[in-house]
Amino acid sequence: MRSLARATYLSLAASLLPSAACAQSVDYQALQDTMGEPVTTSVTGKPQRASETPASIEIITRDRIAASPAHDVPGLLKSYAGVDVNRWTAGQTDVAVRGGVQTYNPRLLVLVDGRQVYLDHYGMTDWNLLGVQLEEIQQIELVRGPATALFGFNAASAVINIITIRPGQGPSLATSAEAGTHGYGRLSAVATLPLGHDVDLRLSGGHQREDERSFPANQPAPPSLISVKRDEIDGTLEAAPGARTRVTVNGGYSVNSQLELLPTQVATRQRYEAMTAGLRADRDTDWGSVTGRIYANWLDAHFGAGASGATGFTPTQLKNRIISAQGSTLVRLGLDNVLRLGVEYRNNRLDGVALYSPQIDYGVWSGSGILDLHPTDILALTFAGRFDRVRLASDGAIRLPAANERSDFDRQFIRSSFNAAALLDLGAGGQLRVNGGVGYQIPSLIEYGLRMQLELGLGPDAPPILLAGSPALNPVTVWSGEVGYSRQLSDSTKFDVTLFYTRTQHAIASPGESLALVPTFIGGFAMVTSFQADGPFRSAGAEFSLSGTIGKHLDWRANYTFTDTGQKIVPIDILSLSPRDTTARHKANAEIGYKQDRWFATSVLRYTSATRQFADNALGQIALLDVKSALAWDQKIGIKFGRVTLSATGENITGADGATGSPIPADRRFLFGVKLGL
Repeated sequence: MRSLARATYLSLAASLLPSAACAQSVDYQALQDTMGEPVTTSVTGKPQRASETPASIEIITRDRIAASPAHDVPGLLKSYAGVDVNRWTAGQTDVAVRGGVQTYNPRLLVLVDGRQVYLDHYGMTDWNLLGVQLEEIQQIELVRGPATALFGFNAASAVINIITIRPGQGPSLATSAEAGTHGYGRLSAVATLPLGHDVDLRLSGGHQREDERSFPANQPAPPSLISVKRDEIDGTLEAAPGARTRVTVNGGYSVNSQLELLPTQVATRQRYEAMTAGLRADRDTDWGSVTGRIYANWLDAHFGAGASGATGFTPTQLKNRIISAQGSTLVRLGLDNVLRLGVEYRNNRLDGVALYSPQIDYGVWSGSGILDLHPTDILALTFAGRFDRVRLASDGAIRLPAANERSDFDRQFIRSSFNAAALLDLGAGGQLRVNGGVGYQIPSLIEYGLRMQLELGLGPDAPPILLAGSPALNPVTVWSGEVGYSRQLSDSTKFDVTLFYTRTQHAIASPGESLALVPTFIGGFAMVTSFQADGPFRSAGAEFSLSGTIGKHLDWRANYTFTDTGQKIVPIDILSLSPRDTTARHKANAEIGYKQDRWFATSVLRYTSATRQFADNALGQIALLDVKSALAWDQKIGIKFGRVTLSATGENITGADGATGSPIPADRRFLFGVKLGL
């Protein structure tokens, strides 16, 4: 019976997409409607129910996005098990999975339709530079645990892959306008247009602004609190020159300005301009599929305007360019076994005056393979492996005095990563999943090649004080293992529990308050403080989830996460990293939604236990400041009038100071919106 069901499912999947490896061509909505649950191709390349993947995965569907009180992607993620979402300022947010909370979190890889939007120059994600509107998102996939072998380096703790709607689903137009307290306003539009036989276009654009939050008395405020502003436009053209071939061209532009807390906790104005362009081709064959892709990301980053704190520096500009060329093939091995092989070349370059030399770059050659096997009806086995060969280099005249010799940047290394999983069907709606692996986070180009002179006010006779990167840094290693059990308790209720353990070695940290200075005599005398590899930390815990429906109109879900974090870290006054203090030990969420033909309502309750987070104190010194435990209530109510939807949203209605996980107290906010769909 299970074999017949699986064969029927795979036959349906094959009929709904020209290539199993082409995420942009999959009709996710049709598969979800037919199978009764979300479907993904991210993990193995072939369509799989979310409940059948070998990874710990969460899929946020299009319907849930529309009903959620959240107005951005981090807001959607914050109520799911194992996820920490810390909103440091009005515009700066970091997302961490299973511990390791810090500003500019480098261990979470974020993708849009498989294209990286994670910013390699500083090893972080600016969630206001994704270049997509909520209205064009088909689903958001969260894959917990190291997934370097599946997705590439920097997927050290988890992966978030944002899948957008297909252009080829007929003409449509969706517009949205929102306004609210604290100067919040958002406009967006998404249009899909058929341009001819098997040629379709999707265009999207948006604008958003929001007032900055007020700094408390125990933190130094920057000279001025600017508002957050972002503008973005994106276009995707999809063509099918043949029955088995699909070509996709994409390009976009985003600009964002906001207040941010750097890893050194200096509060500065940042302005980012980002552009992307890419080409993808997919070909389906009798034995599988072939995919080729090339894309480039450009970033123009202006750092440091209006710096606060005791450690100041001159504002600077950095330009980052990433080029990635990828090729992969998916080979069907019988009914439902597949082999996926891939190669990639990536070149990552950073230019700027605040670097060791005018240009720092690295090139990476990668090879990967995934084998997904189903030896019996009740057992699935997945093995994935990847190797990365990295070569670091610098170009141009060295800026003196310097912390390193030129030869220090003539460096290369190879790292291998793997993931392995077993999925066992226990019958009666029960399922056991065991998986583990090792992933890597490559140091950012800032961590390798920064060279910035700090302004400490020590007088004209004091030697220069340099904040420098280190080309000797090794990739951060993250080991992980987990055991998960899920059971369908009834036709309308599902239970999941996952026990996890992760160990992060050689985590990289920025200097703390007490600068560890070493002398350098390269091109003159100076004292140097630098990014360093800190000691290891580990996190272990459990994630419990329940979800279900009541009748035809009510759905609900609830989860609880316990995370115990231990560390052997350099004292926090030397390096500003302390996952044990910054990661919440207890998190609990509950969501209930009601939907009828004309109106809907969604309530979300979020509890987070107290933490301590790095920030500048009243004296301008880096310190761990208390963040209170918080119980936050978010609420959204909407009503439809034909193709128009009106909504009212309240965020943190309880007014909990610690609701954002930041030392800056959280605000209570109210939004009102209108959407038009044609």
